[in-house]
Amino acid sequence: MKGSNKPAPSRSVVRAMIWATVPVLLLVQLLASAGVEISSFWVQIRQLDARIARVAESRAELIAEPLWKMRYDQVTGVLNEIMHDESIAAAAVYDDTGVVIARVVARPVVQALTEVSRPINYSNGNMAVQAGRIAIAYSYASLYMGAGSRLGLLLVVGLLGTLATVIAMRISANIFIGKPLAAMMSAIQRSKQDGRAYPADVKSSNEFGQLAIAFNAMQHTTSGALDRLGHMADHDPLTGLPNRRSLSERLVTLSRDAGSPDALIAFSFIDLDDFKGINDTFGHDAGDKFLVHISERLRGTVEPEDWVARLGGDEFVVIRPEVSNEAAAQAFARQLLEAISAPIMLHDKQVVPRASIGLAVRHAGDPELSHLPALADIALYHAKSKAPGTVAVLDEALQHDYRRRRELELAVPSGFSEGQFEVWYQSQVDLETQDVIGLEALIRWRHPEHGVINPGEFLPLIERSGNNARLTRYVLTDACRALQRLAAAGTPHIRIAINLPPSELADHSLAACLRETCERFGVAPSLLELEITEGSLINNIASASDTLRRLRRLGATIALDDFGTGYSSLAHLRRFPLDKVKIDKAFIHEIPESAEDRAIVGVIASLAGTLGLTLVAEGIERAEQVQAMREMGVRLGQGFLFHKPQPLDAVLRQLAECGGEDRVLVDSPSIAPEFAV
Repeated sequence: MKGSNKPAPSRSVVRAMIWATVPVLLLVQLLASAGVEISSFWVQIRQLDARIARVAESRAELIAEPLWKMRYDQVTGVLNEIMHDESIAAAAVYDDTGVVIARVVARPVVQALTEVSRPINYSNGNMAVQAGRIAIAYSYASLYMGAGSRLGLLLVVGLLGTLATVIAMRISANIFIGKPLAAMMSAIQRSKQDGRAYPADVKSSNEFGQLAIAFNAMQHTTSGALDRLGHMADHDPLTGLPNRRSLSERLVTLSRDAGSPDALIAFSFIDLDDFKGINDTFGHDAGDKFLVHISERLRGTVEPEDWVARLGGDEFVVIRPEVSNEAAAQAFARQLLEAISAPIMLHDKQVVPRASIGLAVRHAGDPELSHLPALADIALYHAKSKAPGTVAVLDEALQHDYRRRRELELAVPSGFSEGQFEVWYQSQVDLETQDVIGLEALIRWRHPEHGVINPGEFLPLIERSGNNARLTRYVLTDACRALQRLAAAGTPHIRIAINLPPSELADHSLAACLRETCERFGVAPSLLELEITEGSLINNIASASDTLRRLRRLGATIALDDFGTGYSSLAHLRRFPLDKVKIDKAFIHEIPESAEDRAIVGVIASLAGTLGLTLVAEGIERAEQVQAMREMGVRLGQGFLFHKPQPLDAVLRQLAECGGEDRVLVDSPSIAPEFAV
């Protein structure tokens, strides 16, 4: 270490001590001196007040007889006698009527004065009267001047004392603090330069000497400790595999050490399926044991030149630095899946692990090599969403889908703010009369670049971006506005159905929002129908039941959508406050040709009739299906045979062409005859 650098730690510490101590020391001295002086000053003030009061009382006795006998020259003489006191500025005597008899001014008034007044009492035999009063004005100027001089002297003395203290502190701090610290800092800097351990040369036996001894002892173990810390920073403590931090370095090394830029590198991104279920069922300790088993299997499957890492949670990475082609990379990935899926014993229970793998293959010289984790993650997302437990290989189509999905997900907020989302409506009709009795609100996204986007594509993106509640309120507002326009067009009894995402069933503010929106547009909540799926009920049983009952108290109708495709059971129909059941179009499509579908719909119709639920058949496209539904007791229908989803203006035109109110089932009986308690 250079000599010019050695004093720096010493000067820094010593100066810091001085700058931290001197102001405090000086302030304490000044405050103590000022406190003493102020105390003395107030004592002098009180003494002066008492002395002037005694003067006023004594002069009042001397003036009493001359004042009563109107010997005013004697009164003036008595006042003149007290003017030699430099504190007194003026004195005056008043008779019993308040008239000034005598006034004496000793010096001009230069600052505020204090006045003391005493009555003048005269007595002669049995007579005792108040002849007047005497007033004396005096100043504290001399006391202020004296106090100021003493404070100045105290300040000078304090500064000199502080300076002497600073010099003493500087000398002692350099000896006892600065030099030991400089020695230890020199040893630390030298150790940082070449990684070797250097002792600190401190001879004192005080605390700094003991600190130097401890420091020197620690230096002996520094090298090994640094190695262990480095290993811990780059490896997963549970499995001992490299971690996410070392992944970037590994990719750089692969690119640099590859024998040829055209060498193919296979990157397998592994995600365990339903690992949360393992933790929830067997506990986190068993979950850790499960992860260790998986890591050992991966180690045992790969070759010595392969690289295995755990990125965190249930995510693993396997990199094969050289494969002959993409087919070989896929075969290797499937080999990894087979190794993972061998049964594992947890708490005497046999568990069969399942995993999904996203595979990306790139040349060693490819600029995208550093993006392999993100590229493989795209393939992994496809595997988990489309075919869990399989290997998905990244290709141009997946990358295109990913870019489009990310672009649309980022565009969701602007879609709301710019009014790109549109609410279209599809009619529900009475199968007997063909009258329109309701509309279903269906969201559409008219993107400025991609045109009208299918709801199946953008609704999951809205859910991922946390905008479900915003979408529900957006549709609710449009539906209430539509009800307002329907009433103005002479069709005030048509209901509008709104689909509720699962997350909304856990939102207890939804009922209040619905009430407020209906009040704002002047429509009745009973004209709104809220459609939910069985899956959303199962995942939110407690909160869903509470939310649905709040909505029904307002008068809204509750419909169970896509019945028969999810977790259909009688318990669901009995447990929740439902009014209507919508039979999924999957059961309607093959009717009347399919005897099985006819039987299923017949059972559903019979069950709905027993429970007092109204049935709606979705996906009706042919007249024969209408006839079959009527024969099975299904009263309401919805599908392309009647109307396709379209903007509200088109719906209003069709209603007007059909005869307006004459074609609407004005007298349709309520499907929610009484609200839930």
